[in-house]
Amino acid sequence: MKKFIFLVLLGVSLYADEVYATFVSKGIKEASLRISSSGIVDMIKVDVGSKVKKGDLLLKIQNNTQIENVKIQQAQSDANEQTYIFQKNQFERYEQSKAVVDKNTYEQIYSSFKSAENNYKMSLASLQLQKEILNNTYLKAPFDGVIAERMIEVGDGVSENGTDLFKLISNDIKLIIEFDSKYIDKVKVGDKYTFSIDGSEKKRSVTITKVYPSIDPTNRKLKAEALVKDMVSGVFGDGYITTK
Repeated sequence: MKKFIFLVLLGVSLYADEVYATFVSKGIKEASLRISSSGIVDMIKVDVGSKVKKGDLLLKIQNNTQIENVKIQQAQSDANEQTYIFQKNQFERYEQSKAVVDKNTYEQIYSSFKSAENNYKMSLASLQLQKEILNNTYLKAPFDGVIAERMIEVGDGVSENGTDLFKLISNDIKLIIEFDSKYIDKVKVGDKYTFSIDGSEKKRSVTITKVYPSIDPTNRKLKAEALVKDMVSGVFGDGYITTK
């Protein structure tokens, strides 16, 4: 029996290698958030550590002018719609009796109808534009996650896409694993990575889900990724990849 176990272990050692590798944990998604508008911040809904869902409101800049512009354009669009409906109905009546209507009158009615139609379409486009401008005064979470950094206060001025306001990290975390590029042909997706966090002797194992196709020229290292649970972003450590 002992001889059999020895042979099994010997077989494993012949076909498996351990590759030393370091890691740092990162969110699967990490984003520095900016706002697509300029103005003064008048409301902040989150702080560092706040957990958010996709679409949650994070921040708003002063937007009274934008709100009024939407109301004005909505009223104009509603008025243009009524004119369009009236001209359309009138044209359809003349269209039905086209044979007995003189050409000039018919063309005038048709021209009025097309003009009203064009005005209505233009007002709808303008209304949509004003709504988008208003919507850009609100910053919302692009994905589920936690606020890792906040770089803004109420009363601060911001420029369009010019100021980092928050850093958002997704709830799902991955390990960015680095190892010597000489093992490029050995480390594969599906290999096991056994690691420990700096300052801890507790070992954990994950499965490699991605191996990068290129070598980092600055340190001649190759990278791989693995999903991990119950860990925050920014953790360091090391371990060994068991290759098949």
